[in-house]
Amino acid sequence: MKETYETLKHMLSSIEYSKHSWHICADLKVIAVLVRLQAGYTKFFCFLCQWDSRDRKKVLHQEGVVQATVPHTGNEDNEPLVVSEKILLPTLHIKLGLMKNFVKAMDCGGSGFQYLRLKFPKVSEKKLRKAYLWGLNLDN
Repeated sequence: MKETYETLKHMLSSIEYSKHSWHICADLKVIAVLVRLQAGYTKFFCFLCQWDSRDRKKVLHQEGVVQATVPHTGNEDNEPLVVSEKILLPTLHIKLGLMKNFVKAMDCGGSGFQYLRLKFPKVSEKKLRKAYLWGLNLDN
């Protein structure tokens, strides 16, 4: 069974989701479809704020040149099937996706890394980042 808008819409109507209004915990691709984002672009989508620079409907082609879309314009294709407040993010995706990008963006001179450097002066910055992300034991 493909994870398409029509399939999920049929599945939710079959289980009478609107009547029960359960919380949903699903794969990020399914969540994107549930909140009406375009299918096929799930690597760097933002289902929380529902915008993206790859809005297919508003890309203009003039004289063979693709003009960029206006940032923060809609990326929605369909009506949302589920209210975003009823969606629970899977913890694995939070740890692997969101936390990974968060740690990459952290300031190496910030207080968090300074504390780790003081506690573990012989550990490299790369290993500190890895330990912070994955919760590794640095005492070894």
